[in-house]
Amino acid sequence: MHEDPSPALNIDEKDTRGLPPPAPRRHVHTRAIVMRGFRRDDGLWDIEGELKDTKTHVWPSWEDGEQPPDVPVHHMQVRVTLDSAYTVQAVAAALPATPFPECNDGGPPLQGLVGASMSRGWRKAIEATLGGVRGCTHLRELLMNLGTVAYQTIGGELRRAEWEALPAPRVHPPLATAPKPHWDKCIGWRMDGEVIRRWAPDFHQSCGKASK
Repeated sequence: MHEDPSPALNIDEKDTRGLPPPAPRRHVHTRAIVMRGFRRDDGLWDIEGELKDTKTHVWPSWEDGEQPPDVPVHHMQVRVTLDSAYTVQAVAAALPATPFPECNDGGPPLQGLVGASMSRGWRKAIEATLGGVRGCTHLRELLMNLGTVAYQTIGGELRRAEWEALPAPRVHPPLATAPKPHWDKCIGWRMDGEVIRRWAPDFHQSCGKASK
């Protein structure tokens, strides 16, 4: 047994922001997920996700027998095209590597998400369209998280435009003048917290009135 040498998992023991040093161990599996947001020239937005599962050792495939480490167990890609209101305009999926040929049947049902909203009821739309045996588990995982990537992409660009419209010197973004969908959804943005007090004072709530 040896400690995992992967640079992505090495933690500087002096960096208190990282994980504590691990026990002796052996790296056997990696799931790599990459998600990206794009602003298209036609005014729409592409939100893409890619998932790849790989082993560090020879592994047994149900269909193809012994496989080397560089052959992925799963490799799934999905692209969701949105308008600025977060409404799905198109969906595309590719499954370069799957454990069974039947897994490819999980791609076509994604077309049922066209017209759904990524800002309201996204998870429910995924479950209704692709839940259980109607869809692919890994495509569902990608799609679930693409909602927050869409918000970071579209909302981030709108926020950047607000910032660039400020007169110089720019010190900090303008105070919020309207409620945001992410407020009161995490510990940092709780309505009775200090972040709201600093950046949206008109909406700050005293303890006991905010959601718990």
